[in-house]
Amino acid sequence: MKAKMEKEENVLFVEVRGPSEVRRNILESLKGIVETLQRFERFRHVRREKIHSINKLSSDLKGINRMLSDLKNTIPETNLREIKIKAVLKEESREKSKPKKGKHKKAHREAEEKPKPITEVERLESELGAIEEKLRGLQ
Repeated sequence: MKAKMEKEENVLFVEVRGPSEVRRNILESLKGIVETLQRFERFRHVRREKIHSINKLSSDLKGINRMLSDLKNTIPETNLREIKIKAVLKEESREKSKPKKGKHKKAHREAEEKPKPITEVERLESELGAIEEKLRGLQ
């Protein structure tokens, strides 16, 4: 009987004003926690994919390096000198600066007059410029 009375003395009742509002606040907090956990799971998934991709890239590079060393071992050695890029570029610039005579000059002019094909980047830039002009017209 004495234990029962002690339990009753320790019981404390508290009045909560606006219980529906408190409940709504708690549920909103729980919703935020769940959304954060979902973002964290997506982050972990992306991290796993990244590690997998890095490992695959590393193994691919090792295989390529092995093949490259095998290729170097199988190709016979020669006494040919390497062509230096700078020397080639200098020769090309000399050829362009020299005036050409007769038929070559005519062919050269025809080549200059032909329109260059538009690259993908140039096409996209022109489309972007057209869109920007339309936006300026709307303002």
